[in-house]
Amino acid sequence: MHRYLMISPEYNLQRVGGLGVHVQGLAPRLSERVLLDLFVPRYQGLGDYCEPLGQYGAVYRVDATEPKTGEEFDLQVWRMNDQLNSVITRHITSGRRFSLMHAHDWLSGYVANDLHQRYGIPMVVTIHATEMGRRRGNVWGHPLSERIHLAEQYLAREADLIIACSEFMRSEIIEALHAPPEKIRVIPNGVEYERLIIHLRDHLEALPYIRRRWAGPDDPLIFFVGRLEWEKGPDLLVEAMPRVLEDFPNAKLILAGKGSYTDQIVELIHRLGLEDRVQVVGFISDQTRNEIYAVADVAVFPSRYEPFGIVALEAMAAGAPVIVGDVGGFSEVVEHGVTGLRVPNDPQAIAHAILHTLRHPDLASERAHRAQEVVRTQYSWEAIADRVLETYRELVS
Repeated sequence: MHRYLMISPEYNLQRVGGLGVHVQGLAPRLSERVLLDLFVPRYQGLGDYCEPLGQYGAVYRVDATEPKTGEEFDLQVWRMNDQLNSVITRHITSGRRFSLMHAHDWLSGYVANDLHQRYGIPMVVTIHATEMGRRRGNVWGHPLSERIHLAEQYLAREADLIIACSEFMRSEIIEALHAPPEKIRVIPNGVEYERLIIHLRDHLEALPYIRRRWAGPDDPLIFFVGRLEWEKGPDLLVEAMPRVLEDFPNAKLILAGKGSYTDQIVELIHRLGLEDRVQVVGFISDQTRNEIYAVADVAVFPSRYEPFGIVALEAMAAGAPVIVGDVGGFSEVVEHGVTGLRVPNDPQAIAHAILHTLRHPDLASERAHRAQEVVRTQYSWEAIADRVLETYRELVS
């Protein structure tokens, strides 16, 4: 039986990024089908730790130095990779053999490239986003971004196969990283649909109380969750609120998540005088997030850059009407007017879509029901895991 190695920079419920959500969904499903060893960093000096994963897998949490944002971020990522590398190498030299290695993004690229070169392990890489895309093509003249971009290019060149989460990302990988089109496979992200639905059904009677925690009984509830970064567009949503409040003065916006843009968002809220109507709540658990989805009048994700948009799938799975930025993977996941609304990166357009949703709850509910069915039938992690295994088998006979 083949044994597979997966390396990820994130596998931690305190992370809100899409990469960590992806690995948390995919790895357990793979480990129900094949032998899988997942190596991830473990911070706060807690020491190495191994735990079972699914029927055939294990998670190796390796004591590592957590990279901090700043101009030496890539150097700190390299240090974290080196710590992962030491532990994985120890397993290999002790006799463990891997038929294939699956790395996630440049953040695990240093260790993956080294193992690929030293041991000849076939390498699949999932590229979740690119620095060129995040910075809108503006990497040159910014030393850290230049180094990240070059690391991504090298990883794409060395990989035997590349997985992209959307056709948008496939095109970006070809253009930005000069990857050969023939070695890219498009496999979307998935969502924990069944687990989410079971939880909401078990807590159905509590939902009215949950809603009252976040908004008054007659207050329209607008919800955003994600990293508070420029590319996610939380500022656009805040700037849309004055227009929304003209027609719905009791509307309440909840912004959940953390990021380098938090201070700017808080300052913007104060400048617009929205302290009573907009609340920044920081990190929330998956359970809390799903409960808010279930009681929100609309979930809004006005991203400027979005490789896939797993956050929209999660909202759709929970039955929330969604509004998304008409960019990247969102344009593939959300069918405008059918499963949600897509809008340009403009506060007035966002406000118009929110107002349309609040004024026409029946139409919003119809879109939400259609969206929920699409998620159930097309985006289960079980189906995604099967497609990833098909990609593995292209390299492992």
